[in-house]
Amino acid sequence: MPRPIRSRQDAALITTRDLRDDFLARCQVKNLTPRTVEWYEFKLNGFIKWCDDQDVLLAQHLTTNILEDFLMYQATLGASPNTIRGSAQVLKTLCRFGTRKGYMPDIITGQFEMPKVPQTLISTFSDEQLVALLEAPSQRKWTGVRDKALMLMMFDTMARLSEIASLRDKDVDLEERVIRVMGKGRKERDIPLGKASALAAARYRRTVQDLEPEDPFFITQYGREMNRRTIYDIVHDYGLRSGIKGVRCSPHTLRHTGAKLFILSGGDVFSLQRILGHTTMYMVRRYVQLTDIEVRKQHSLHSPGDRLLSKPKPDRAFRKKKSPRPTAPGEPID
Repeated sequence: MPRPIRSRQDAALITTRDLRDDFLARCQVKNLTPRTVEWYEFKLNGFIKWCDDQDVLLAQHLTTNILEDFLMYQATLGASPNTIRGSAQVLKTLCRFGTRKGYMPDIITGQFEMPKVPQTLISTFSDEQLVALLEAPSQRKWTGVRDKALMLMMFDTMARLSEIASLRDKDVDLEERVIRVMGKGRKERDIPLGKASALAAARYRRTVQDLEPEDPFFITQYGREMNRRTIYDIVHDYGLRSGIKGVRCSPHTLRHTGAKLFILSGGDVFSLQRILGHTTMYMVRRYVQLTDIEVRKQHSLHSPGDRLLSKPKPDRAFRKKKSPRPTAPGEPID
């Protein structure tokens, strides 16, 4: 457990481990979600261990070069650009906290540049792959009924894996066709359910029958809450059974695919932003990146030039007649 935040009088003796512990304690005081605190702790533990190996033991000895060296060390281990950027963001937040507490003499993050991440297209499921994935669970077993309802709800609502895993029975209103989820930053939001998803969820609920309002909505065969890893494995395993290739079979891919199809079906980006639970449009744009083929297809449907020139031409009978040429003085009039 993180130790309480200390006073400034012994700031010169604050170790990097003290800095980490005080930062995590502050995260708990701010009432961040347990998952967020766990993520910070995981990232910082790796950094502290590396600092120990480099004999960087005091917080006041941290520099911009040390932060950059750690990121380069991660790169040599084969870490992805997204992983490295995540570590950079955590270190920047940590050092800002240390500066505010007086543990560091200067803002060492002032010249610290965040690593850039290549903007690559995210692969999504095709319609055929989605159908194969949803038809994979056996409907003769209650677990198969559950798994189909689970995957269809993730795809249809575009909710995060953690949001689906933490659903309670009281959060699922099948009459109004809406679910209430707890998103990042402990922000609740309501997400609509489509008819197909609501029907699948209703069939699943009938198979378990005895769910109480505070019970997890999706449960294991032992009646316990399904954790994120279990749900991830379910989607991954059905992807293998379906023979799906060329795309990662995961809950996140279901979320991305749902977002893209929402836009391609005519949905607006502002509604999508609210459904996804993002506070800015940056991540929404990442979710709806389209391939060249999809862009060409959309252009063929909504081409400005085609729409203009395909309009029927006005009837000649309604065209304005030309005014007669004025006659010169002395010229006979017809």
